[in-house]
Amino acid sequence: MFLGKQIRLNRLTNEKSGKYVGVTLDHSTGRGVLRGLENAEEIVKKMVAGRPNAITMHKGIAEKVYAPHAGKVPLVLKSTTFSLYHNDIDIPVADVEEAVRFGADAISVGLILGGPEQIEQVKFLAKISKAAASCGMPLVAHSYPRGSEIKEPKDHADYAVRVAAELGVDIIKTNWNGSVKNFAKAVQAAAPAKVVVAGGGDGETLIDYLRLAEEALQAGAFGVTFGRCVFSDEDPTAAIVAINAVVHDGKTATDAMKEYKNFRG
Repeated sequence: MFLGKQIRLNRLTNEKSGKYVGVTLDHSTGRGVLRGLENAEEIVKKMVAGRPNAITMHKGIAEKVYAPHAGKVPLVLKSTTFSLYHNDIDIPVADVEEAVRFGADAISVGLILGGPEQIEQVKFLAKISKAAASCGMPLVAHSYPRGSEIKEPKDHADYAVRVAAELGVDIIKTNWNGSVKNFAKAVQAAAPAKVVVAGGGDGETLIDYLRLAEEALQAGAFGVTFGRCVFSDEDPTAAIVAINAVVHDGKTATDAMKEYKNFRG
């Protein structure tokens, strides 16, 4: 492994726990301007204050609002996006050269598998994988089996993570597939690449996501990457503090909620 890549991976990993808490705010191109994302500068500030291990965002927001926080929390540059009008394909919008220029510690690629659009997305992932490896840049994939040919995404989690692993991805974000036992199979299918659980719509309240984090860790996950449950929370900073408590401190979801409430005062 290139020294540069190892340095970047180390920056993405909590030294004490060896785990990862990522937060994302790349949603607006794909899902619209959701609650909590109305003011990009403000939500970035709140996320940084919670001290996650990385924040994933698109280049425009990074360039315009991230400079005051440079060096405080690693940046993961998102290189693809789907939209409200093309849900089954992530199209390229950035590259490794831009990630290097932005000082990112990783570049991330969306991968929607299980439909005819998979072909072009896999081609782009392979291209980014080669470029990232050449630059010592860690590669993250948001890999979801939700293409038009997929009837039950939970049955295809192993495939989703394995495709990403086969193409050189280091950290693979994917949805929960129903149980600790099932998610452990996905973690094993991806090894030695690391798997983190996505938040998505798998919960209604923060404690639901804290429990999801607990179960993912029991399954051997590297950590979590959450978005909506953080930026839509009444206190995004406190939400990250609570997630960190589960992932890095080994707290239960119940105890982490106490930390959330204590942090808010």
